[in-house]
Amino acid sequence: MNKIFSIIILFLYANINLLSAQSIDLSSVDEFFNITTRLREGKNVSEEQWRNFDSSMVYKVYVNREDKTVINTVKSSIDIAFGKDIMNMKDSILNISQEQMDNNKLLMFKKLVLSNYLDINKNYDAIKEFRETYDFNALIEKSKQRLSTFLNKPIDTTVVFSPVYFFFINADGKTKENVIYIDLNLVYKITEEQRIDFFAHEFFHNYRENFENHDFNYKSDLNSAIDLISNEGIADLIDKTDGYKKYYTDMIGLPDMVELMVKLYNQADKDLERLQNSIIKYSKNEITEDEMVDDIIDIVKINGHPIGFFMANQIVKAGYKDEMINEFYNPYKFYYLYNKAAKKNNVFQFSNEFMAYLRSITKDYYH
Repeated sequence: MNKIFSIIILFLYANINLLSAQSIDLSSVDEFFNITTRLREGKNVSEEQWRNFDSSMVYKVYVNREDKTVINTVKSSIDIAFGKDIMNMKDSILNISQEQMDNNKLLMFKKLVLSNYLDINKNYDAIKEFRETYDFNALIEKSKQRLSTFLNKPIDTTVVFSPVYFFFINADGKTKENVIYIDLNLVYKITEEQRIDFFAHEFFHNYRENFENHDFNYKSDLNSAIDLISNEGIADLIDKTDGYKKYYTDMIGLPDMVELMVKLYNQADKDLERLQNSIIKYSKNEITEDEMVDDIIDIVKINGHPIGFFMANQIVKAGYKDEMINEFYNPYKFYYLYNKAAKKNNVFQFSNEFMAYLRSITKDYYH
């Protein structure tokens, strides 16, 4: 497994190979409610009830992992939010600072999960009713139409979209190979327009997988990072056009997290320069691959969203959006158009040396 992928594993949901599946699965939502209803009533949860929880469609992925960090965080957060918080952990987790989140992804994850579960507890009955009455199939169809509009073309009918699995963890979604994972509380608390945009964002990742070059992406950590920035940057144009502050305020609501995302976006030009310098040093054998990858992990935060969105916005501002969308699967074209836009917009521009190196590692995969 590439080192970058292993570092962000808390935010990448597991691979599942499905020969056939329904388009929507809510089993993990239902088992979550079964467990938390008993805890809210002051009742004990039986071993059988926990086994049902552990075997539900999404949570079983984490149960079966060798690394139990995610499932342990989920269960401890359930106890804190819905039970008696015997260890008095709530305040210590909620007081995790922005600086701590910036430097420690596990601490960020713990705060996001617990905050989400506390929010669910406040709106418990309404969310349960939403799960029973909302038309999820209609939302999926509207979101595909939104994606088609964004791409300026009809959706390729040969592409089969992955099933959508709902559960509760942190207020986010993730497309990972054969499955789209969505936190139900996030869907509940945002507007219908935001839901459509959010699902279209995830469908974009799903759709793009059918056109991108996987041999390039998985050849190295560098390639993975280059593609990830492009992938997330373009997708963010679907649902974050009002900016990070409004988006993350509406979606997550944690001031420290909102401030962190805005800060990372605002420093994107400096981070791009740092990224360029590290990659050039590696290309000249001045640093090892491991040293470069460590730099990338430190620079390309939150799966490349802030840097990618900054680059995509520069491309749009300069009038090159259609060119970018025409080759939405091509990372080199994304960087080329950014550089063209950067010159026009008077922001950080990659050097000719960097662009030549980028071309050398992509030319055999993208023409």
